[in-house]
Amino acid sequence: MSTKAPTHVPGRQRFGGLLNGDYQTFLALFGFGALFTAFENLPKLRSILFGLSVVDFPAVFGLLVVLCAMFWRSLLRRGFVWAEPAALTWMDFASVDRRRVVVKRMWTLWLGLVLVVGYTGALVTAIGGGSKDVWIAMSALTASGAVLAAVTARRTAIRGETAGPIVLALAGLAVAAAGLGPIAVEVLAGALFVVAVAVAFGGEPMSGVGRLELVDGWNARLLRAMAAVFMDPMLLIPESRPVPWLSLRRPTTLRLAWAGVLGRRRYASVSVVVACLVGVGHLAFPAVPAAPLFAVGAYAALVPFVGGLGELWRNPGRRRWLGASDWELRLVNGLVVAVLGLGWGVLLGLVTLTLRVTPAWPVWLAVPLAVFAALRTATRPPMNYDVSGGGAALQAMRGVDVLLVGSLLLSVTG
Repeated sequence: MSTKAPTHVPGRQRFGGLLNGDYQTFLALFGFGALFTAFENLPKLRSILFGLSVVDFPAVFGLLVVLCAMFWRSLLRRGFVWAEPAALTWMDFASVDRRRVVVKRMWTLWLGLVLVVGYTGALVTAIGGGSKDVWIAMSALTASGAVLAAVTARRTAIRGETAGPIVLALAGLAVAAAGLGPIAVEVLAGALFVVAVAVAFGGEPMSGVGRLELVDGWNARLLRAMAAVFMDPMLLIPESRPVPWLSLRRPTTLRLAWAGVLGRRRYASVSVVVACLVGVGHLAFPAVPAAPLFAVGAYAALVPFVGGLGELWRNPGRRRWLGASDWELRLVNGLVVAVLGLGWGVLLGLVTLTLRVTPAWPVWLAVPLAVFAALRTATRPPMNYDVSGGGAALQAMRGVDVLLVGSLLLSVTG
């Protein structure tokens, strides 16, 4: 029998320790202050983002639509479905409904993402000096996107649901390319709300999952936490899923490379949304150099697919089992990731053609730069903690360092 007993686990800080007066409180106050200080420097931010150009509000609308798609895709990961085994045992003996704990965590994550998207839209609108109609359209779009993300994430997965954020991102691309105004954006917001109402009914709530799913979610969360503590970014990449139709009875480097990619094909939808975000962001913010934008976008789209190489590289036993040299691993996986980078570059090219923007040719070198940076990240040697100063941070930045330096050089030459 379950009751509506308090769901707070004894000994745990409430609200993440934000109200205990310790360093968490200081960081929260500092963060909020920095965010709201931006509204006091609107002219400076306008020169950084827009330069002397007139603000293209249809492009800004499209950017917010793509951000809503990214928000939606992030929540569909359902990273809130977890519970610590010890806390689960306490809930069982305390007759606490653990579903309330999962639901509260989902709404906390949802609220954080809403604040990020809403703050971005409000800041850009304030910088551009948007009219009342622009503010209304931005608010309606953010609200409807948030409702749609919430009703789909709270229930069990719908077959093909990851295609939804892609469709929404393409809608944002169409808004920016067609130069649609606030009325069209409000119509889109209404359509999103109708879709949210349609999918709100049916399915089982995710809060009702069993102990096994909750503990699996906790293990994944613990792995991510340890990756952050020990500065190992490759541990942040989720494991590959099985590919039943790809036989590894005779394992080769090429088969393992494709198995690692195909086992993470669920990230293909994220890559499409990132391509739309980069293209629309380039149109919306003409003063921002395109090379860093393209490089960061390509790196974010490709780095999940080098997880297979990362697993082999940090496991000498698996490398001995495969019998491949380090150079063979680098070469074969590099060719596979280069094919993926070429595909993503073609996709980004289609996005820029749709938006009728023509970046300078050196900007496109950011894509092979991101391929090299992703491979460098995956082939990082084991961490050496017997270093002083910022040595550990420099090791953790392997791959990103090349991306930053290369982006700077491309910005200068482009």
